[in-house]
Amino acid sequence: MSDKKGVCFFAYNNDQIDYIELALLAAGYVKKHLGLPVCLITDNGSHHWLRESKDKEDIKNYIDYIVETDDALPQNMRRHFDSPYAEFTAQFSNGNKHKVYEYSPFEQTLLLDIDYIVKTDFLNQIFDSDTRVAMFDTALTSRNQEPGMGERRLNSVGIKMWWSTVIYFDRSKFSEMFFETWSHVADNYDFYQYLYNFPGKLFRTDYCVSIAAHILNGMEESDIIDNFNNIPMSFMSQKDDIIEVNNIDDWILLSHDPIENWKNILVKHSKLDIHAMNKRALARVAPKLMGYLRNG
Repeated sequence: MSDKKGVCFFAYNNDQIDYIELALLAAGYVKKHLGLPVCLITDNGSHHWLRESKDKEDIKNYIDYIVETDDALPQNMRRHFDSPYAEFTAQFSNGNKHKVYEYSPFEQTLLLDIDYIVKTDFLNQIFDSDTRVAMFDTALTSRNQEPGMGERRLNSVGIKMWWSTVIYFDRSKFSEMFFETWSHVADNYDFYQYLYNFPGKLFRTDYCVSIAAHILNGMEESDIIDNFNNIPMSFMSQKDDIIEVNNIDDWILLSHDPIENWKNILVKHSKLDIHAMNKRALARVAPKLMGYLRNG
């Protein structure tokens, strides 16, 4: 391991979403606001697309390590929305996310989803703590409201949900055990779906890490995992849209009301990290944002 701390992204392209483009964008934000080395974990085809289609200076400036995997990734079709008015289905390759413990070149790692945009240096504080594993266990929508029950608990009377969007870990025995437990849950997903009664056919790593945390805490609500000092994660849903980016950190969102579906409001989002779940919206503004990043 040549760097003590850094950030990892997984990115596997499909025929609908250019995950490599989004990973480069997210890596640029990491460089600007966290100043950390970045490791991209990808497959041969996506790596080839990176080399052939992306700006070589961007790759040089934003990606420090590339780990090429050949893991068998099962079909995992996800229904995506692009604002409330369009939807599409695409492969969601996340079945090997727990292997980041093996793939990361760092002693202390932040695993970020490629649609998590770092607009502050907030996450840097975790590296100077005694924390072994950290994730968000609360979140706020672009309207600064709590999300629905499905994003807070695995079912209405079930365990609380931890978000796998941002995961910090070190090289302690506890961290290793956490990822081994996550792997076990992933390998026995149908059984744990029956046991914990969570919905849907989509394989979700949020459910895997929630159950792993529950198991490691003796089948009780977990206090064994750090939650970034009770700070909630900010996110825009797939039915939100990005209307304009005034500069690298100042965005104008169109926020969808999940209760009154006809109602959308404009929201200013500035100087706050965000999980931008509408990937097509993020892709539409990526060229402009990359221009801001290149120009400092």
